[in-house]
Amino acid sequence: MENVYLKKSEESINASKSCFELEYYNSCINRAYYAMFQAAVAVLFKEGFRPKSAKIGHDWVQAEFSKAFVLGTKRFAHLKGFLNLVQDVRDIADYSDQYIEKKKAKRTLDKAVIFVEDILKDIRK
Repeated sequence: MENVYLKKSEESINASKSCFELEYYNSCINRAYYAMFQAAVAVLFKEGFRPKSAKIGHDWVQAEFSKAFVLGTKRFAHLKGFLNLVQDVRDIADYSDQYIEKKKAKRTLDKAVIFVEDILKDIRK
């Protein structure tokens, strides 16, 4: 099942990059966050982690990813806080009357690219 999430993550990060180039910064942030979320799900599933319910919740993904790979094995310690930070920016982009500016979109997209690329590289080795 994790291959589905890998493909979704790649699609989402590419969509985020395209949105940035088109100056759709709010959509860029949205896709960046979901690319990260899907990459985190892929690695969690690959390592045998599953949520207790059928729904894959954002809180569960963030908590389990941090517990297993940032604090636990330290496999992705360098990505500490990335997922939460980008979700905070996504919440602004999706649910507030603020508009995400180019500079913030670029910094956020850069974090998402690092997060996704590092996880995908790790999964594929």
